[in-house]
Amino acid sequence: MRRHLLSGLFLLSVCFVSSAQTPIDRSIKLYTKIPAAAQVKLLNALDTLLLHISTSQVVPGEINPVDSALSRSTFNSFKGIEIREKDLHYYKPQLINLYPLKGGQYFISVAFMSSDQSSLRAIINFITVVDGDKIKFSIPLRYLTRNWKTTVTGNITYHYADQINISRAKAFDKKNKQIAMKLGLKPERLQFYLCDNYQEIISLLGCQYDSKQAGVISEGYGIDEGFIFSVMHNEDFSHDTFHQYAAIIRGSISRNSAAEEGIAYSWGNAYYTDDKGEMITQKQLMPELKQYITEHPEVKLFDLFSKGPMIFKENAKVRSLIASLISDNVERQKGVAGVKELITCGKGDSNYFSVVNKLVGINPANFNSRVMVLIDNYR
Repeated sequence: MRRHLLSGLFLLSVCFVSSAQTPIDRSIKLYTKIPAAAQVKLLNALDTLLLHISTSQVVPGEINPVDSALSRSTFNSFKGIEIREKDLHYYKPQLINLYPLKGGQYFISVAFMSSDQSSLRAIINFITVVDGDKIKFSIPLRYLTRNWKTTVTGNITYHYADQINISRAKAFDKKNKQIAMKLGLKPERLQFYLCDNYQEIISLLGCQYDSKQAGVISEGYGIDEGFIFSVMHNEDFSHDTFHQYAAIIRGSISRNSAAEEGIAYSWGNAYYTDDKGEMITQKQLMPELKQYITEHPEVKLFDLFSKGPMIFKENAKVRSLIASLISDNVERQKGVAGVKELITCGKGDSNYFSVVNKLVGINPANFNSRVMVLIDNYR
C-alpha cells in the first residue's frame, strides 16, 4: 500500500523554504583503485543529482534510460531526507562506499547522518554508469536482480529469485483485467517483482536502511510507474491494483479511504498475507467478524466502522471489511455506476455517507441495523 519509498519526506519538505543540498562528505578512506579524478567526477555528478532532487529539478540526462521512470520516482521520494523538524540540514550525506562494477558502472553508497554522528537517517545506494563524458544514475534494481528469472503471465511479467506460484500469478492477471474492464479501463501491463519482505523491496529500490521503516516486513510497494513489489512474496496485488485504476476514475477528486478500501477488500483482497502466505480475503474475514460480534454483544457496528479497533489477528481492518459489505450492496443495487459514485464521492466520512445514503439508504442513524442485515445475509 506504499507508493512513496521514504514516506512523508516530500510532504514535510515542501513546508520549508527551499535550501541548497549539503555537499557529500567525502572524508572516508576508500581502498579502491578507482583514479582520484574519476572519483571526483562521479561524486560531483552525484552532488548535482542530490541538489536537483532537493529542488525538484531532476533532468532526464541524469537518469539511466533503463527503467528511468521508476528511478526518477524513487529519487523524488528522497526529497527532504536531510530534514528533521525545522532543521533543514540535520542529516548530512556522507560517502560510505564506492566501487566499480562491470560495464563502466559504479556502486555508490551514501549515509545520511546527523552532524554529531549520533543518528543515522538512511543509507541510499545508487548505480552510476559512465558513458563517455556523461554520468547517469539509477536505482540498483536491475543490478541486484540481474540473475533473477522471469515469467510472463498475460499482462504481468514476474521477476523472482527462486520460485513462483503460477496458479496465483494467473489468478492475479485475471483480476487485473477484470478490475480494469469493470471500470471501463484498459488493463495495464505490469512488472511484478516477488520479494520476501519489505526490507528486500526497499533495498532493491536503493534504500539499504531507513530509520523510519526499520523492521517493517509485511508491506508491499507500488504500483509505481508500472512496477509492483509483492507483499511477502505473494503473486496477488489486486488490492492496490484496484487503487491504481480508481485513481484514474477519480482524477483530481480526493480519495475517500472508506469507499476505496471497501471496494479493494471486495474486488481484490485485504492486502496482507495470513500465516500460510495466502492473501487475506473478505470471505476469510467474515466468520471472524461474526464471531467477534457474537462474543461482544454490546458492540456497535458504527463504532467498529468509525473507530476501527484492531479485532483481527492479522493487519486486516474491520472498517474496511464493513465498507466492503456496503460497496457490495451498492454494486448489487446500482451496478458499477454506483461503485463509481463511491469512488468519486470525495474525502471524508460525511461525503461517504452522503453518497451511500443516496444509493442504498445507509446512514449513521440506521447504520447498526442496516449493516447487521448485510452481515447476517453474507454467504
